[in-house]
Amino acid sequence: MRKAECACGQLSIEVEGEPVLTVVCACTQCQKRTGSAFGISAYFKDAQVAAIVGESKSKTRGSDSGRTLTGHFCPECGTTVYWYAEAFPERTGIAGGCFLDPDFPPKPQRAVWAKNIHPWAHLDAGIRSFDEAPPGMIKPAD
Repeated sequence: MRKAECACGQLSIEVEGEPVLTVVCACTQCQKRTGSAFGISAYFKDAQVAAIVGESKSKTRGSDSGRTLTGHFCPECGTTVYWYAEAFPERTGIAGGCFLDPDFPPKPQRAVWAKNIHPWAHLDAGIRSFDEAPPGMIKPAD
């Protein structure tokens, strides 16, 4: 069982097993959400979510790819803990920095919106990078 929680501990999520995908995202929305150069996301199958404890507020927003994301954050401290992304149906995304285990999440499998990574930030050469979103993550034209 893995647990992720907000800064004040009021909102937490527990998941079973390993994530199906771990991603570094440098899109402008993740930069704004984290106040950092990128966000780290661990995606789990919805069925792996064992418990969500505490109150959350949610906000649906757009993304650089044109898809939506509904983030759930703590109304007390403002930490975004988890979300549901249109790009990953039946998956729950969890902010990597909210896990209590310093060895988790595992090394990301891909970096997206790498064209926005700050020049001083360098990723491991083994992480597959995409300048924008890889095929399949960008919303088709209506």
